Amino acid sequence: MTTLGERAGALLVKLEALCADGGYHIFEDADFLPEQDAGEMLLFLADSRYVDMRYNENGTYCLRLLPAGRAYAAQMREGRRAEMLRLRRGALFAFLGGLAGGLAGALLMLLVLLVGG
Repeated sequence: MTTLGERAGALLVKLEALCADGGYHIFEDADFLPEQDAGEMLLFLADSRYVDMRYNENGTYCLRLLPAGRAYAAQMREGRRAEMLRLRRGALFAFLGGLAGGLAGALLMLLVLLVGG
């Protein structure tokens, strides 16, 4: 499977959500984020065989998501999920490490005060 750009992959994930039943759907440029050049990306996805485009006229598109597009969108979702899990795990370990270090420092200070005092 080829690697798409982040924006094209995000567009595929959005199309998967909008085309849940698998048939053809009609979209307009306003259905996509304004900073995205949806027309160019949709043509790229159609050329790459991720979407099947029936027509593209004046910012109106009739298309459906192909199985390769659905598989890539699922892969993007799983990658995001794994990234969030990795981030949460790192935050948890940082918190627990800080807590353990603080506890060890407090116990050491208590030991110094009890022995020295």
